[in-house]
Amino acid sequence: MPEQGIDPMQTVARRVFELRKRKGLSAAEVGQKMKDVGFKWDRFTVSNLENGKRQNVTLTEWLALAYVLDVSPLHLLVPLTEVEYKVTPDRALPTARVRSWVRGETPLPETDTRIFRTEKPEAEWSDPDLPEQAQGENEASRHLMAGVGAARHAGLSEDQVVDWIRRAWQLSDTLEGGPDGEGL
Repeated sequence: MPEQGIDPMQTVARRVFELRKRKGLSAAEVGQKMKDVGFKWDRFTVSNLENGKRQNVTLTEWLALAYVLDVSPLHLLVPLTEVEYKVTPDRALPTARVRSWVRGETPLPETDTRIFRTEKPEAEWSDPDLPEQAQGENEASRHLMAGVGAARHAGLSEDQVVDWIRRAWQLSDTLEGGPDGEGL
């Protein structure tokens, strides 16, 4: 049966210990590596983290720990095994779901999916695993959605926008050679 509600700090502490041992590093060596990248850490800091006496790490410490231990920050934060993981003090979800959320792939239940999907860099709006046609459709959709938003802001009706798209398509055919290849 999976563990119930492991929290992020427990995971970071456990993963630092596991990774340190796997790499054959002492607590002092990890402390020195952290010092080398700008943190006032020593073997006691590492030991206190691993044994639970230290109850937090800053975001920059978390990123630096992942860096000095040669892992993705995600795999330092979220367990590799399937357990219930606390995303809030009162909400635990399966780790596979949490990993997908942290990667920006899948929203958590009861969150606004529209906001989740749109709050990412424009360059990440496409999926390299999609067939070329689907990527083209995604690219067209992205531009169309921007145009639809602008049209709504300008007070245009749906019929006006559809008519404009139809005329723009015809103009593009004419300029680019069109279906008959005659173009301008």
